[in-house]
Amino acid sequence: MKKRILRIVLIAIAVFALYNVIWFAWSRAVYGKFTDGMEKRIFTSFVTPRYFDTDDDRYDYMVKYPDYLSFTGNLSLGLPDTDGNTFTDALIIWPKFGGFKLGALLYDEDGTGYNIYIDDKGNALSEADAEVVARHGDNIRDLLSKADERWDIID
Repeated sequence: MKKRILRIVLIAIAVFALYNVIWFAWSRAVYGKFTDGMEKRIFTSFVTPRYFDTDDDRYDYMVKYPDYLSFTGNLSLGLPDTDGNTFTDALIIWPKFGGFKLGALLYDEDGTGYNIYIDDKGNALSEADAEVVARHGDNIRDLLSKADERWDIID
C-alpha cells in the first residue's frame, strides 16, 4: 500500500514538473519574439518578464509574459502622453493560438475610460461600443498600424 501511494505521489510530482517545463518553454517561445530591441522593466522577474520600449515618436510598447502557469500575457501599445496626461488611448493585444485578440483602452477628454474589444480593422466587436470606437477611430487605426509595424499582428 505504501509503495502504491509513493508511486502516485511521484507520478503527480513528475506531471507537475513536466507541466512547468512545457509552460516555461511555451511562454518563452511565444512572447520572446515580441521583445526584440526592448529593455526589461524594473518590475520584471525571471518567471514573469516584462519589457518596455519607447520609439522616436514617444509611443510606449510593452510586453508582459504570462503569470506563473497561466497562458495569458499581453502586448500593449500606448499613444504618447500629452501635457503630462498619461491616460491616453492604448491597444492591448493578447496572443492566442493562431492569432490575436485585441482590445482598446479609450479615454474621452473628460477622463471617462472605456475597455473595448475590437477586431484587426479597428471595429468594435459589440454594437454597444461602436459610437465610442468611432470617436477614437483615428487613434485606434494609428495604434493598430504601429503595432503591426512592430509585431506583425495583422494578417
